Amino acid sequence: MNHYHRSSASWGVRAAWLAAFLLTTLLFSVGLTCAVPLVAFAAICALRQSRPQALLFTGALWLATELIGFTLLRFPVGLAAFGWGALVGVALMIATLAAGAAAQRVPRVAGVVATFLSAFVAYEGVLWAVSRMVGGASGAFTTGILAQVFVLNGATFGALMLVGALTAGRARTASHGLSVTPTR
Repeated sequence: MNHYHRSSASWGVRAAWLAAFLLTTLLFSVGLTCAVPLVAFAAICALRQSRPQALLFTGALWLATELIGFTLLRFPVGLAAFGWGALVGVALMIATLAAGAAAQRVPRVAGVVATFLSAFVAYEGVLWAVSRMVGGASGAFTTGILAQVFVLNGATFGALMLVGALTAGRARTASHGLSVTPTR
């Protein structure tokens, strides 16, 4: 099992992560017109939380994107918009489950990479498959667009992993009474 999986972090730490994710969701939604790195969030949640908690967090993030979309960004209100929104939610839950499975089966750094790649492939695969079945949005799956989505999610995933590593290192150091400030 991957050593990042199922962190024993307190609810306060988890609440701080959720707040950071929600703020990032708001910033990405408004700043990049709804280009939210949901795959990165799903992979991080799968690495750091139990399956139910990861699904709860990603569900909350999906709901936040929908609320932002229909209120601040004025998504068109209609059955098709609600249907695609629900599909994104389902794809995100499947991505979270796929990421969790990879996190449990692949050890160490390879597991972290496999977790992200599993989430990305599952999420985009579900969206692509449904769009092919209903005959819509096929232009959203060009190589260029998928590359942009991959880079956005990959960069966000890497940044969040770095923040997690830095905060975990700081917490371990503080619990042992050590300082991370360099001495002269």
